[in-house]
Amino acid sequence: MKFFSLTLCFIITTSSFAQPTTEYKTPTQYQLDSLRTELAEIFMKDQTFRNIYKEAEDKLGADSDAYDYFWEVVEAQDKILEKQVSNIIDKYGWLGISQIGRLANTTLWVVLQHGSVSTKEKYAPLLKASVLKEESQGIHYARLIDRMLINSDKPQLYGTQYTYDNPSAFFEIEEPELINKRRKEIGLNSIQEFSQSINIEWKIAQKQ
Repeated sequence: MKFFSLTLCFIITTSSFAQPTTEYKTPTQYQLDSLRTELAEIFMKDQTFRNIYKEAEDKLGADSDAYDYFWEVVEAQDKILEKQVSNIIDKYGWLGISQIGRLANTTLWVVLQHGSVSTKEKYAPLLKASVLKEESQGIHYARLIDRMLINSDKPQLYGTQYTYDNPSAFFEIEEPELINKRRKEIGLNSIQEFSQSINIEWKIAQKQ
């Protein structure tokens, strides 16, 4: 756990992410079209069970063996999809929206979100580099990093994670007076605008 914390801390606090040095293959248009189709299918597989989990919980019972098995099936599939997506990224790098379209590009992130910690750590710099080139969505990177931090009992950076209580509240945020600066860097709107959209009051003044 100590090693993970140090690794994660290095990833998220370095002002300039280490740029990928791997030589990736440049896909042909035919390969891009094929990847677009493959990733659309992966997205469907990733989302199908998650779209019906509530119905499964209601029918099977949240504490039932059957519902536990439902999630075992989902997790087993997640590992398969993670391997497929990892193979694509390892070969071609993080493919941008202009190459494969928004859905296929989103699929890379979606599968990463449901993947292992080591996979998230490995590809987070590639995703950020793509975001800074405006080839991927900043909100995807923010959610990836914030979820990793919250799951490690650390303050989040971008304010994407909050409770669903009534009233809702943000999980702890690192230097909240600087959050707009961090959000702006990856193309997100202000924390005040985001807070208003989810009905959470924001009172912390921002430093310039």
